Amino acid sequence: MQEFEGMVHEEGRMTGRDELCDRQGGIAGGHGEGDHTFEAPTDLKQHEAEVFARQIEAKLEYGRVNHEYQKLILIAPPFFLGVLRQILNDHIQDLVSSSLDKNLVDENEKQIREHIV
Repeated sequence: MQEFEGMVHEEGRMTGRDELCDRQGGIAGGHGEGDHTFEAPTDLKQHEAEVFARQIEAKLEYGRVNHEYQKLILIAPPFFLGVLRQILNDHIQDLVSSSLDKNLVDENEKQIREHIV
């Protein structure tokens, strides 16, 4: 197992309050003129997960085409793992040898290895 490159998607780390404060507009049905609406926080979470999954898919596709790896083990929290599986193309999916639905982002390499061996 070797980490080739780390990726961070800061927008996905925002709290619900941060998401609401960073959005333009206001609350639906609020006072004032015009239509001031925003997406529900769960929609924002889904959207940011899809954006990040597409970024990962692009890196993995580049690596696949350039023969940078022979197999993959996907490890991600359950929600994100589901999103990622939907985004990955069939060629990448064929190289996935196993997957683990756990959040191990704060674990070191040794601890991660213990989960997959």
